[in-house]
Amino acid sequence: MMPSKPLRRDLIDSFLLSMATWDIFSPPENLEEYTLNLQKDLELIALLEETRYLNNRPPVPKLGNIDLAWEFAQDPAHHQRFVDMLRVSPLVFLTVLDLIEDHHVFKNDTNLGQTPVEQQLAVTLYQMGRYGNGASVEDIARAAGYSEGSVEKFTDCCFEAILSFHGLFVRKLTDDEKEVEKNWMDDCLGFRGTWREGWVMYDGTIVVLYRKLGQNGDAYYTRKANYGLNLQVHFFITEKSLSNLSCRLATYLRTSALSIIHME
Repeated sequence: MMPSKPLRRDLIDSFLLSMATWDIFSPPENLEEYTLNLQKDLELIALLEETRYLNNRPPVPKLGNIDLAWEFAQDPAHHQRFVDMLRVSPLVFLTVLDLIEDHHVFKNDTNLGQTPVEQQLAVTLYQMGRYGNGASVEDIARAAGYSEGSVEKFTDCCFEAILSFHGLFVRKLTDDEKEVEKNWMDDCLGFRGTWREGWVMYDGTIVVLYRKLGQNGDAYYTRKANYGLNLQVHFFITEKSLSNLSCRLATYLRTSALSIIHME
């Protein structure tokens, strides 16, 4: 089956055919008339090429429910509803927002400002939490109350901002930083010994895939009876580090892992 011809190409081809037919059955009387007709025809073809939208584009009604998330976040009794919508808790959402809201991708030099970053992040997380037919850009746009193009733009901006922190959270410690962790182990144990080498904490999670992959799919079957990618990380465990960074690190790793899968 031949692919359908784009409307623009179909109109231009039809116009070229009409030009040729007209010249055959009603040829110009002189060179001047021929030149004038040709100039008008070329201008019309150029207009067809340069016109962005050939059909009338009435405004699309938009009435999303993404703002319900902010109402759910106000009451701890409704936090699970927030999680059901955006796949993270309100605390994690605010943590990610605090990390990315000042990123340059959300800035521009025009008088027309961008959509608030919290809205862009909410739409992005909502999309990342859908699968199957519900993950289509059209469905996300209807649920969020934005256009399809805005959904794609929001997602791209949030991914760029999140992945910009890769070098900050995912890196090797310097020797001095390692020694701080080892000293913390010594203080916790009350003596200096080989236990000081146990300054690294490991944790992992399964990033669940929507379905079995077509190639080597069995290799992705997990102990939890689903198909997924095993994400394991190690990080340092000082009390200060845990209180200040563990939530932000775990959030970054989980969100960036999902964003990498989306881009793949």
